[in-house]
Amino acid sequence: MNIFANAERVLAAVAALALFALNDVRMFQWLPRQSDPGNGKTHAVSLQLWGASEQVYVTLFDIISRWSLAALVVGACVWAVAETLKPVQQQAE
Repeated sequence: MNIFANAERVLAAVAALALFALNDVRMFQWLPRQSDPGNGKTHAVSLQLWGASEQVYVTLFDIISRWSLAALVVGACVWAVAETLKPVQQQAE
């Protein structure tokens, strides 16, 4: 019995979560704290990172990328759980 069989599904979920976290770090570190209509950064988003809570202003692209990465994380986790709980098919003798 191989304990680490099909580990790619877990690694995919962890990689998706890492991408989401890196995007949040990027947003927290480099986006402005005040609205910048000239650059399209007009949507307020509240982020909490390492205990610090800040409100940053993002573009529509940032919002779409954040929700897309969240959907990727959920999809990878659902895939991992579905593959893990899939019934094992018996081989014909």
